[in-house]
This record gives sequence, structure tokens and C-alpha cells, in this order.
Amino acid sequence: MPADKETLRSRLLEAGAVAVGFADAAPLPESEIRSLDDWIAAGCNAGMDWMARHAALRADPANVLPDVRTVISCAFSYTPLEVRDPGLPHISRYAFGEDYHTVLRDVITEALADTMPAGEWRVCVDSAPLSERYWATRAGIGFLGDNGALIVPDVGCEVFLAEILTTMAYDADEPSAGECLHCGACRTACPTGAMLPSGRIDCSRCISYLTIEHRGEWSDPEAIRAMTTPAGHNALFGCDACISACPLNSGRHDLTLSRFRPLPQVMVLGKEIPDCSNRGFVRLFSGSALLRAGRQGLMRNARNLK
Repeated sequence: MPADKETLRSRLLEAGAVAVGFADAAPLPESEIRSLDDWIAAGCNAGMDWMARHAALRADPANVLPDVRTVISCAFSYTPLEVRDPGLPHISRYAFGEDYHTVLRDVITEALADTMPAGEWRVCVDSAPLSERYWATRAGIGFLGDNGALIVPDVGCEVFLAEILTTMAYDADEPSAGECLHCGACRTACPTGAMLPSGRIDCSRCISYLTIEHRGEWSDPEAIRAMTTPAGHNALFGCDACISACPLNSGRHDLTLSRFRPLPQVMVLGKEIPDCSNRGFVRLFSGSALLRAGRQGLMRNARNLK
């Protein structure tokens, strides 16, 4: 027999989640769809063409799992136990440990393996066209900040999100009633003015996008301006400015999954990218989120460091 709602929640919290919530699966409201469409139409997705291709799929979770009835949203903290030497170039804190895509899929699958029938649920960790933050707010685990991130009460916005879609029906939790402080700290901290009034990000001038997702050299004038700022010249992988500036971050370290603890090869990486083949690079950073940028991307970023 499938597990009841509170058993599922308990399993996920015991596995390391800091918040778990349930929402009725349904098509997204027109306002949410229009907001994403307008963002894409303005070119704010930059080179992430897949976001435009998958926009229609995001409109309904049934496009990801047919007959889905419930979306279970989870948040996992990644607040690191250590910090990098400030004399080293910047690497986003979320990338200190193992790649969250793999970690969360493993953790959730193990926690729920015997709770629901096979084929009746699917774990999604940035692996399917879902509006993660929308579902997190609907499931009541947090609220959106002006920095575009989900803020989990008493934890903050240094969290990874994951969803479990299931054809099983569970009572929905109340949507989150929390609200951003609108204090302006994140907007002030953003070094390139990439934050839009809508709470979304203009990726064409976002250092995180430009150092991680962008492929090839930077040629767009907005990108070049962003990467020649002091913050751009110090970025090896990502930017935490708008996240770390949030006063609602709790700074708690007891929430970190062991696999998110910093990897030694990441913590010491400086301006010189190891001179190795692509295969050697993959072997050196096996399991790390740094593989997302690729060897050529990190070398490009390193050439831009000052």
C-alpha cells in the first residue's frame, strides 16, 4: 500500500530536506505562463534556447508525468561548512560539494523507494520542464525573494529544490504566506544590474549564467560589460552576490548533507586550470558541479581573471 502523506514527509525530512510540501498538480495559471513567455520574448534567457523550446511543456506537470495528481516539493540546504580563501577567484558556494543533481536524485530515490508503486512517481531535479519555484510556493515550503530565489523560512535561500511528481492523490498543503522583506539588499549587491523588477534575472548580464551556462567566448556587449566588472574579473564559476546578501539566510550549518561538504579539489582551485585533457578534467572533477561549465568554459573564465 502506498505510504500516507506524513510518512512521505517524514522520510524526506529524515533524508536531509529542510522543508517538504504538497500541492495539487494542475496547469499553471495564465499569469505564470505569461510571465515566463515575456521573459523569454525579451531575450533574458540569453543562450538557453531550451527554455523557449520547453516553455509549453512547463505549462502543465502532466506533460512530465501523465496522470500526475500531486507535486511534492522539497528544499535541501547547501550552506557550506567552509569558505574558500578570499584570495582565490570566486566559485559559487553551491558548487563546493558534489553535484546536487546526482545527490538529490540518489537521496530522494533511496528515501522513497518502497513508498509508492513503481511507475507512479518521478523525481525531478532540474531534469524536467517544471517551474520549480512556482511549485515550491504552491506547496508552502517558501516564498519568492526579489533576487528570484526561493526563501525557506528559518533557512534562507541557499537551498536546492527538487520535486516528486506522483499519480497518487494527497491533500495539498497551504501555499506559502511569507513575503520577501523587499529591503533592496540583493539588488544593491548585484554587480551587473541583472535583476529585473519582476524578480527574474536578465541572464545576458548575469555572471552566474555567463561563467557556467554560456558556451564559447562572450561577444554580446551586455556580456562583455558584465565580465569586465570587478566581480566578473574575479569569477571562476558563478556569482553568489544576490543570494548571500539576503538577510533572511539563517547561516545554519547543521543542515548540510554530507555529500555537499566541500571537495578538496574545488576548495583549492585557483587561477590556473589544470593542464589536462578533457578526459583528465572530467576525472579530476568527477561528481562536481564544475563539470557543468566544462574545461573550455573554466579556461575561458580563468583567462578573464585579474
